[in-house]
Amino acid sequence: MTLLEMKKKILRLIEEIGAGGKITDDPDIEAKLNDVINQIQFELARMKKIPVITTKTITESDLEFELNTLDDFYQLDRVIFIDLSGDEFPDVELFGNYIVFPEAGTAKIYYFKYPKRITDDTKDDEYKFELSDDALEILPYGVAADLLKSDVSNNYGEIYSKRYETMLQRLDPRYSMGSIYIDGGIDI
Repeated sequence: MTLLEMKKKILRLIEEIGAGGKITDDPDIEAKLNDVINQIQFELARMKKIPVITTKTITESDLEFELNTLDDFYQLDRVIFIDLSGDEFPDVELFGNYIVFPEAGTAKIYYFKYPKRITDDTKDDEYKFELSDDALEILPYGVAADLLKSDVSNNYGEIYSKRYETMLQRLDPRYSMGSIYIDGGIDI
């Protein structure tokens, strides 16, 4: 889904979609839209995480690797270190935002990332969301709640906020179900 499609979805939800080619006729909403969408997508990315796997070559001169140098790094899942002879070591030394490798080799780093940031300069038709579809279906309600929270006359902000919170509680953070395979069966 593109940013433009999401904006239209949100504006239709709050009945603020514009006429005559304009996205909305409300300049206050238009000015806030990118910032609020970005804020809510970051909140959703902490709940329904965006997984990434990257491989880094580790040399003798860079045995300390800073996790914050990874693209949009949020949270580490695991690291598998493979030495130059091809042996795998699932345990490496972790210290804060640093991984300390015992020697040169290759590291497979499994981590979760933040989505690409939306700014005022972001192109509506070029930006594609990285969140899963289930998280994207919740995003309009969080944005609607924030956009309308100061509209106390109708309490729409509160209504959308309650709906957003309910949907957040139902959001499944998993991407797949775990499974176990036992070869040859078991005796009980």
